[in-house]
This record gives sequence, C-alpha cells and structure tokens, in this order.
Amino acid sequence: MPRVQIVGAGECGLPLAHQLLRDNGTSVTLVTDRSAQAVLSGTVTSTQIKFPRTLDLETRAGLGMWDSTAPEIEGIRFAVALDRAVVAGWTGRLSRPARSVDQRTVFARRLTDFLTAGGDLEITDLSLPELDRRSADYDLTIVTRASTELAACFPTDPAWTVPNAPQRRLAVLYLDGVTPDPDNVGTYVSLPGIGEVIAYPALTGPPGQERCCEILLFEALPGGEIDVFNPHGTATERWQQAAQLLERYLPAALADRYRAAEVTDSGATLVGAVAPRMRQPVGTLPSGMPVLGGGDVVCRMDPGGAQGANNAVHCAFRYSEAIVGDPAGPYDRAWMEATAQPWLADIAHPAARWTMALLAPPPEMQALMVAAQDDPALADALADTFARPSDMSRFTAGSRVAQSEHLGGEQDSRAAAP
Repeated sequence: MPRVQIVGAGECGLPLAHQLLRDNGTSVTLVTDRSAQAVLSGTVTSTQIKFPRTLDLETRAGLGMWDSTAPEIEGIRFAVALDRAVVAGWTGRLSRPARSVDQRTVFARRLTDFLTAGGDLEITDLSLPELDRRSADYDLTIVTRASTELAACFPTDPAWTVPNAPQRRLAVLYLDGVTPDPDNVGTYVSLPGIGEVIAYPALTGPPGQERCCEILLFEALPGGEIDVFNPHGTATERWQQAAQLLERYLPAALADRYRAAEVTDSGATLVGAVAPRMRQPVGTLPSGMPVLGGGDVVCRMDPGGAQGANNAVHCAFRYSEAIVGDPAGPYDRAWMEATAQPWLADIAHPAARWTMALLAPPPEMQALMVAAQDDPALADALADTFARPSDMSRFTAGSRVAQSEHLGGEQDSRAAAP
C-alpha cells in the first residue's frame, strides 16, 4: 500500500486526495494550514472559472456538487473600449457551458467531505525542515501549495522565458445585486494601455446556502490608470473604488449592470499580483529527497487567462491515475518526471502560452480578434480556446504564438489589447 503525503488543499490537492482516498490501496495524508471553517470565513482566494473538460472530471469523480446550481456561463463577450465606447468586439459561444464556484465554498465542502470519508487531515503550517523530516515516512510527497522557501526547491524550467515581475496588478470583487448578463456570457473588456476588466456569474456562500453572485476582476497595467486599489482597504472601500472605475471606463450598457451592486461579504475582495513562474516538476528537499510538484507550484499564471483552476484539477487527476495505476512504485525522480510530463505537455504548457498571448497579443492574434467581429464561427472558436488552450495553434500555425515557449519574454512590453 503506497503512503502518499499531499501538501496543500486547493484545486489540485483536494481532488487528488479524494481520488486516492477512494482507492482503498492508497494511504493518503492531506496537509493544509487552514480548517474548513477558517477557509469559509476568510477572504476570497482568487477568481476561478471551470470549463467543460474540467467539470466532466469532477462530475465523474463524484465532486460535481454544484452541477445543477452554479450558473451556466455560455460564452464570452469580448470588447475593446476607448472613452467608454466599444470600438471593436464580438461574442463567442462555448461549445458547452462553463461554471464558477467560490473556492471558499468548494474547499470548505471538500475538506469536510474528506474528513467524513475517513481521510487523514493534518492542519499545520509546515516549515521546510519539518516537511523534509516527515517526508521520509512516505513513499511519495506531492506539493500543490508552497511557501517561498519550499517553492525554491523546484528549479526554474530553463525552456521557458517569462516576465520577472507581474504583468498586471489585480483586484477581485465578489458582488451581489448585479443585473445578470442578458446572454448568460462572461465579459472581457480590453482597455488599451490600461488593462482589462473581466466579469462572469458565479456561486458563493456556505455549503448548502449558496447563492448566485458576480465575480469582477480588474487587471491593471502596473502604475496605470486603474491600478488604484489599496491593499489595506476594506471590502466596502474597494467596491467604492471599483464602482468609480466602472463609471469612468466601461461602456454605459456594462457599467449600468452594477448600479445596485454590493460586496457579498467582508472577505469578498482581494488585491495583489501574480508573478508568472514555470518550474520543473520535481523538487529536491534539503536532505536530497525528491518531491513532486503540482498545479501552481509548477505552472503559475495570471488569472486573466482563466486557466489556473482548470490546470490544477487536470494535474490532480493525471497524478491520481498514475499512482493508482502503479501502486508498487518506486516513486523515484524518474517516475515523478514521467508522471508530470503528459500533464505539462497536454494541459499546463498550452495554458501558459495562451495566458501570456492573451495579455500581450502578438500581431497574428490581434488579427484574429479583429476578424472575429465579422465571423461568428471564428468568434465561437476563439471563445472555446479558453476551454482548450491547445487549440490556439490551429489558428496560428507557423506563427510565434504556435512555435515559441518564449512568448512572455518576447511580448511582455506590448499593449494589452488588439
């Protein structure tokens, strides 16, 4: 019986732990620094939107608790706005709807269910020396969430060149009272030289008491006109700042949807930035013991591309299949590298390329965005690329978008909109 230790209880660690717990031949210990109640009463952790392939994985594993209650996101309305006027845009339909559920709701429910099912849950804030000592008691340690110190155990992937600093300053707000989009789509508004405003419906609230809300994400060019949010402000203060920005920059038809809005709760906002990171999937602890990295530990992306949660869930299922399919191991460095590579090649790397291209679109992608205004089929296909980033190459065959893993280094100084 393999003994597996999972560090981190998020979009990767929790489904991985659930899957291994279902396999009676695996002994799994989940280590996290917060209880279900602490997660639920805390601040929002990010934005998240899950596309059909991800939802299918969760549903088949018995983790689709919100399949019938979370609002369907049927497509994406893309717009370029200047002086509050839409100067270009299109609406693309997803082949199947996406959904979003507040990660506080998801993580709290899954932590509780893991305990109820007999899982071994340890709530502690492990230091690197402590993790190193205890990892000797397990056949395999998988790190899905890492402190700066632990993340440094995973070498940077030399095949990638990504920006050294965050490409955007972020402000996330979860809101009640927003008028629903009439077409049940998410919106992506590009403000050239300023940043982006992204919004879509979601579900929030304690498990069993969920309600619909709207997630609003500001992606500001650092130091720019919408990079105004106080990292120490209250949720109400941040919403007041956000409302002023909506009135100043968004077309009236969009801004009017938020006139009666208010934050869902005192923890409904988050301000910060994400520095993209591409790391090798196998880390080395101070003792020399190898550990397998997953999710954001290996591939960390700006949330504007809507890939983080999907990337992490797919990682969890790829890893669980590999462990269950090879119960004898040995789970050595070679096994870890072989296990991670299919996930990286099929899911994580295409998602990273898509995200960087979206934030800094090269000429080929800008041309596609313009052409989609007069081509509904192309608009639908571009919308579906959010769900399947690997499809991007079929639009840009022979271009740098398809060929280069150095998009971040080449393109991060470009404007943020087509």
